[in-house]
Amino acid sequence: MIDSNVKLDFSKLNGLVPVVLQHAETKEVLMVGFVDQQAWEETLRTGLVTLFRRTLGRVQVKGEEEGKVVPIRRMVVDCDDDTVLLEVLPEATICHVAGSSCFIKEIGGR
Repeated sequence: MIDSNVKLDFSKLNGLVPVVLQHAETKEVLMVGFVDQQAWEETLRTGLVTLFRRTLGRVQVKGEEEGKVVPIRRMVVDCDDDTVLLEVLPEATICHVAGSSCFIKEIGGR
């Protein structure tokens, strides 16, 4: 169980708080998801990425369907208590479509 004195602000996005998953070693941003109060409490209790799946309307441990759950290395909450950064070392791909990162569609460029 992760001990946290931080109280997230669930009042701004209809009870949801954005969660950014970042690779703990490469610092690549892997995905953005959301937690509700239940998902946040499960994340703290288990130390595993647990998100509120908006498309399913329920809480789910990330990777449980594939048998590759995602343990958390480090958690950081922003100054407004309304966004969470989770540093992770995933054993499998994070994105259900593209692979290691959900951020695959570059706009413009230099």
